[in-house]
Amino acid sequence: MTNLINLYQPLELFVPNSAGDSNSLLRLTLQAVNQTFPLLSHLLGVVGRRKIPTGRIEQVFTDAEAKAAADALKFLFAKFESDKSTGRNYHHLYGGILKSKHDISCLLEIGLGTNNLDVVSNMGTAGVPGASLRAFREYLPNATIIGADVDRRILFQEDRIQTYFVDQTDLASLESLAMTVPDSIDLIIDDGLHSPNANLAVLAFGLKKLKNRGWLVIEDIAERAAPLWEVVGALLPDTFASQLLRAEGALVFAVQRQDAAAVPYLRAHNQQAP
Repeated sequence: MTNLINLYQPLELFVPNSAGDSNSLLRLTLQAVNQTFPLLSHLLGVVGRRKIPTGRIEQVFTDAEAKAAADALKFLFAKFESDKSTGRNYHHLYGGILKSKHDISCLLEIGLGTNNLDVVSNMGTAGVPGASLRAFREYLPNATIIGADVDRRILFQEDRIQTYFVDQTDLASLESLAMTVPDSIDLIIDDGLHSPNANLAVLAFGLKKLKNRGWLVIEDIAERAAPLWEVVGALLPDTFASQLLRAEGALVFAVQRQDAAAVPYLRAHNQQAP
């Protein structure tokens, strides 16, 4: 019985506030974990709140300039051995976001791609830490490229690339990073731990750091986590337009900051999204 109690007590947010035997409480706790966000997503429909659209990542930007930028980034990701255009097809989104490459001044990516196997969410021993940072540096001639990771062993400094320690599960660590990086960032990418709590912490950090018309992208979201992001999208104010995008092997949550006077590209696209 003690072992069962040890299993569900750490999930205290979801434990029924009821009497009962340990087996039943464990079963109901795990049920609550799995059902809470799907039910919150369902509730959005019941109360008439529009869910954020879900579209294909290659359909967000379809103009010729964006496609050319996507092709260029696809080449660079492969050149520097990043999986953003091989294991995934994220270049379609980043091409559109970064097509005016001379106007981009700052990009931040959390998650450098550690090759140390003792770190969760590692890239394997063949991984190349900082691969995407170097690809972005080559593509963006005027930008400062910033990276952050929980693995101090892979941090590095190069021409126009700075990297820092951050623990996405620790709000104080993110606050420390916030005091280090600029307040007006064009693109923030979360390619780190890939867990909901870590993603939400980066979202809360990043929304305050985006410049107007800047973007925040959370990569590698599991399909099963879609209801959580439907709820998150519904919580964001109108100054942020968001969409859940289907990519190769994963979902992506993309959000753009826009002031009240801006013509919202993403929201206009959302009106037509399937």
